[in-house]
Amino acid sequence: MTTARTAAGIVWIKREWRMRKNPFPLTGMARFGRQDERENGLLYEPGVHAEQLREAVEKFILGMSYSGLKFGYLWSVGIVPGDSDARGFGKSVLMQHLARKVNEDFGAWAYREAGLDDEDAAEVPICCLVTGFDTANVRSLGAALFAAVEYAVTYFPGGDDQPLAERLRERLVQRVGSDDVRDLVKAVTDEHRSIRGRTLGPPDDKLIHALCKDDREAAAEHLRLVTPVSRSRNGASCMATFLLFAAAAGLKHVLVFCDQLEDLASTTTAKAKRILEVEKFRDVLVETLPMADMVTMVATMHPRAALAIGMAWALADLPPFELTEANRQSTVKLPALRDAAQAAQLLKPYLTAATKDGTVREEGDELFPFTPEAIACLFDRSTRKPRDVLRKAHVVISAAAAENLPRIDAADVLMFLDTPAPPPPRDAVSTRTANAIDWIQE
Repeated sequence: MTTARTAAGIVWIKREWRMRKNPFPLTGMARFGRQDERENGLLYEPGVHAEQLREAVEKFILGMSYSGLKFGYLWSVGIVPGDSDARGFGKSVLMQHLARKVNEDFGAWAYREAGLDDEDAAEVPICCLVTGFDTANVRSLGAALFAAVEYAVTYFPGGDDQPLAERLRERLVQRVGSDDVRDLVKAVTDEHRSIRGRTLGPPDDKLIHALCKDDREAAAEHLRLVTPVSRSRNGASCMATFLLFAAAAGLKHVLVFCDQLEDLASTTTAKAKRILEVEKFRDVLVETLPMADMVTMVATMHPRAALAIGMAWALADLPPFELTEANRQSTVKLPALRDAAQAAQLLKPYLTAATKDGTVREEGDELFPFTPEAIACLFDRSTRKPRDVLRKAHVVISAAAAENLPRIDAADVLMFLDTPAPPPPRDAVSTRTANAIDWIQE
């Protein structure tokens, strides 16, 4: 008697489940611009945090346009009291989603969501930029502001074939009534001449010309040639130049979403450098034009970052970020997932995007190959953070496919997530590793 040969996991996913790949991200760390849609935030489901999304529109966008908000803070707090690891709640993807929606129609969507009308939207057109700190390249405010301009010039959100800078040029052409580069450049430089307060100095004339050209690659190529050192030193001037371009196109305010503030606040960064960089937030964004008039920054925040940066933030006399009643209008807190239904809402776009075209599922079976009970079990075995649910879903899909299961039920989830992995065979490891395994098992 012969036994049927087990298909490889990826073959099972593609042939039996009719999916192109494992639907879920391995890391769950969304970074805009990545090619893999599982890891770039484009599969974000706004309904998962619908209440907080509305709150962000009202507090951050309306606050910027009508209440003079300069700094807002998007918070997450650990689920277990005292837990400082509050990552993975979906702050990055919420910011990316808001930026895409605002830039589609220069804020009209946000104003309508808040209950205003198109006339209000036409009075105060806005746009959004996205940036963030990291421990590799962006460790200063200047570098972060430069990255925000890169976002405007090079990023095509959601498959849109026009970056923000290109759409701003179209508005500028309409306002000026000419598409001649000289006329457009004059309109931008006139914005600088009209400033009557403190600035960072003359704008970058080469960047102005590049932004005004009817050539998508001109500005992108200009930015690519800037050295890392110059990005940090001159990033604020680059942002000021872009703001003059946006103002000439008729925009009143620019919302800058700043992710991973914790990397600026990292304990590996010298205390003196942290204090100096935080002071630049005040000197550049609050005290110099056109930033002081146009820019509102919304930064991600969690307890560990708040602890590391709190003293420097207070010394710079910047608006407080604590989750208190006094700061209610400048803070939004993302909660953990509430229940299995919300987890299913999170997972559904990933499953839909991975399913091959032409595949017909039974009505109500959008979560295939999971059963509803499996989703409930997956939620129960998670930390209730979106990132953890996605990561565990990746593990379960891979394991179930390797076992050639037609469906995934609650018992399967329990088996794959609760059963410890067996130790590797002796012949697959070195003697030293085998001895270490013996020591651990004893």
